[in-house]
Amino acid sequence: MENPIRRYLEDAIAAEKSFETQLEGFAEEASMPEVRRMFEQHAVETRQQYELLTSRLETLGGSTSVIKSFLAHLFNSAPKVAQAGHEEEERTTQDLMMAFAVENAEVAMYEALRIAADTAGDRETAALAQQIQAQERETGEKVWGVIAPAAAQAFEAVKSRDESESKAIVRRYVEDAEAAERNFEDALAGFSKAGEQGAVQSLFAMMSGKARTQHERLQQRLESMGGTPSTSKSALAHVLAFTPLSAQLGHNEAEKNTQHLMVVYAAAAAEMAMYEALAAAARAAGDMQTETLARELQMEEKEDHRLAWEQLPASARASSQAVLSHA
Repeated sequence: MENPIRRYLEDAIAAEKSFETQLEGFAEEASMPEVRRMFEQHAVETRQQYELLTSRLETLGGSTSVIKSFLAHLFNSAPKVAQAGHEEEERTTQDLMMAFAVENAEVAMYEALRIAADTAGDRETAALAQQIQAQERETGEKVWGVIAPAAAQAFEAVKSRDESESKAIVRRYVEDAEAAERNFEDALAGFSKAGEQGAVQSLFAMMSGKARTQHERLQQRLESMGGTPSTSKSALAHVLAFTPLSAQLGHNEAEKNTQHLMVVYAAAAAEMAMYEALAAAARAAGDMQTETLARELQMEEKEDHRLAWEQLPASARASSQAVLSHA
């Protein structure tokens, strides 16, 4: 069996290479100077991370994978479809939401790499993973701080151009959130039946039930606003939720629960960001009922985010031990 440390490094290299390109695109699209500078700075940092990871992989006798790079590119680009139906002024907000999700995905990815390397006695790779993880966490915090201001600014920009169109912004955010939660319920239900770790499976089953109540509340709010659940957005949400499973290619069956925890951790972060933007837009629109609902749902996603993180170390350690015992 191939060295699992090399597989994790390949995944990380592919993700960083793809994200560097996307960050450069985000910087070009940014309507706020501070956001543009942040994306530009992190693109440079991401290039440095890619080079460090590549050097480490080569030291371990591995090489970068074109296929994995393609899959990472697909994963990182697919969420751009979430911008469909949104105004041009909202693009920066959408990019920030995506960036926050990716930063969290990478924080989880480096946690799994760190633990796998530590389990294998590879202290140099473990130290590198911890170093890069700290950078991703710091950038994630910076991104989080500008999501709400960007959403409020976008709302005001659309309102000044077309007040009637600004009223549709909050409804579109609710449509996106309802579709995402409806899809995530199904994804979590599937995760709860996969893998070998009972505690992780039970956690996913609980989260699936919670997601069902969330999309039901969102649907009620959407209907009260004169909207209806969107089949097309639900289909896109379905693609977004399952695309990260491509990251499992090349991984062992024993690693499935760990890979799913990484996906769930990132998805919960994406939804936290989604509700941050929704709350900010609703507040700007004077829609206190929607703002309150967004904050309630955001707290529930923060809890899922925390629970997934708490399970990740033990899951990654068990996965690594299982793989290494057969290596």
